[in-house]
Amino acid sequence: MSLSRETQGILHAAIEKMAKNFVTAEETKVTDFHVKVNGETGDVAIYDDDDNSLARVHIIELEGEHDEKRIERILRSELTRIQENGVFDNLNIAKPYSFVLTDDDNQDIVDLLIIDDDTLILSEGLLEGFDEEMNEFLRHLLED
Repeated sequence: MSLSRETQGILHAAIEKMAKNFVTAEETKVTDFHVKVNGETGDVAIYDDDDNSLARVHIIELEGEHDEKRIERILRSELTRIQENGVFDNLNIAKPYSFVLTDDDNQDIVDLLIIDDDTLILSEGLLEGFDEEMNEFLRHLLED
C-alpha cells in the first residue's frame, strides 16, 4: 500500500510548512520529531520533544489501518522521499535528530528517519540474509 499522489502532496506540504519553522538564525533544541498516527481516523500529527503540535494532516489511506508495520513502511517511505527533496537540508537543528513513530502513550515505537551528516543508518532488510551470503562466499573462496 502506498499513498496517492494527492495525499503525498498534502503530507509533503504539511511537513515542508513545519520544517520552515526550523530555518532560523538560532539553533533550536529539538532532538526528535514524534509522529503519532490515529489508525481509526487516519490523522497524523507531528510533535516536538515538549509535545507541542507542529503539524497535523489527515491521510485517507490510513483510515482504519491498524497494522503498525504497514504504517511504519508508508511513513518511512514518505519521509525519505521528503528528505531526498532537500526539505530537511537547511534546518537549524543539532544533528542527529530523528522522526520517531510513537504510540498514544508517547512511547517510541521505531525510528522512521534519522538525520545525521556522519552516520549511515541501515534498515533491517538491508542485512537480511547477509550471514548466508557471507558463508557461501567464504565456502567458494576456500574451495578455490
